[in-house]
Amino acid sequence: MYKLSIIIPTFNLENYIKLAFDSIKSQTIGFENIEVIFVDDNSTDNTFKIITDYSNNYRNVKVFKTDENSGFAGKPRNVGLKESTAEYVMFLDGDDQLLVDSCEVLLNNECDIAIGSHINCYDNGVFEHIPALQLGRTEVFENINDPNLLNITPAISAKLFKKELLVKNDIKFVEGVPAQDLVFLLESLLNSKKITVMNYQYIYFRNIHKNSVSYKISEKYLLGLIKSYTSIAELFEKFSINYNTQEFIFKKHIGFFTTQILRAYNLNILTLEELNRILNSDSFKELAKKAVFKNNSEFSEYFQYMFDGKYRDAKTAIDNIKLDIEIDNSYLIMKNKNNNLINQNNNLANQNNDLTNQNNDLTNQNNDLKNQNTTLTEQNNNVNNKLVELKEYTDKTDLKNKELVKSNESLKSENSNLKAELHEIKSKRLWKLINKF
Repeated sequence: MYKLSIIIPTFNLENYIKLAFDSIKSQTIGFENIEVIFVDDNSTDNTFKIITDYSNNYRNVKVFKTDENSGFAGKPRNVGLKESTAEYVMFLDGDDQLLVDSCEVLLNNECDIAIGSHINCYDNGVFEHIPALQLGRTEVFENINDPNLLNITPAISAKLFKKELLVKNDIKFVEGVPAQDLVFLLESLLNSKKITVMNYQYIYFRNIHKNSVSYKISEKYLLGLIKSYTSIAELFEKFSINYNTQEFIFKKHIGFFTTQILRAYNLNILTLEELNRILNSDSFKELAKKAVFKNNSEFSEYFQYMFDGKYRDAKTAIDNIKLDIEIDNSYLIMKNKNNNLINQNNNLANQNNDLTNQNNDLTNQNNDLKNQNTTLTEQNNNVNNKLVELKEYTDKTDLKNKELVKSNESLKSENSNLKAELHEIKSKRLWKLINKF
């Protein structure tokens, strides 16, 4: 059983796919614990051959192909989701790269969704650090109605999802449109019970180049954004998200949409006729009728400017919208700073406790050494006392030995004298005996 499945949609990425695949192979949890699922969206270059070779060489690599090119990543991701078998799933674009410990960092959380930050890498060598949360904090969310959480960056590759959450709530990507990752993320967040955001953990490098979808503005792309925003508005209505929060979130997304319109206008990517057709389409008018916009006079003014082709006025209008939620946001910033200080204080307290514990350990070790030293001293004194006793005993023994030696010498002398006397007596008796005969 794999620890997680990584789903990678591909389309004409022959020059990038190796970097993405190598970044998965180098993961600290072990490549063998990862199920890699490539879904090719009918590439016209060598991408499909490259990933097929991976599948032939590695048993944990699967390759699928869509029937026809869908234009966006939603359909390939849905195919990958259906084929995944692990408890958790991740998504990685085929031209991006994971950091070496990304999977381990995300998996080390008991939650429905784990979210990290990412780094944008541009063709000109510029690196841009993108934190997951606007306020820059690390937090576990159980109240999904937090505007800052719903305003989180939609970068899908920096997030881990419990597959049970997606299957149980039938959460899938909207197919054939851009911003499908934003809709998928918000629907997942709104259905979650517990979400962990690690703002200071970077998960992947997002390579932004001239072939990236975000650089390609077309009528299909802009109409797709409108469809995605409409889906988001319907999600918010379904989950009864208050209007202040909705306005706070939509201000950013509508601002992005307006910037794309201005790019298409200023760079002559689309004609005025094409832009007018998009901004007077039934889908854009339906979006403008959503309660979150209809009940806000400033948003109503913005949409009217867009209908009339006054794109710069519309951009100024969206930028100048002042929302009540911004006051709450200021409070959240102060709350966050306070939480950071509390966390820092807790960290210092923990460090102090660690140092205290280390000091106690050293004190205990010192006491143990003292006790050992006392025991050794007592043993040494006992040995010294025994040595003194042995010396005294030895001295006494030597003295007795000397006395015995003297006594022995005296006995030897006396014995010699007695032998002499005995010899003399024997001699005299022998002489008398001889004379008698």
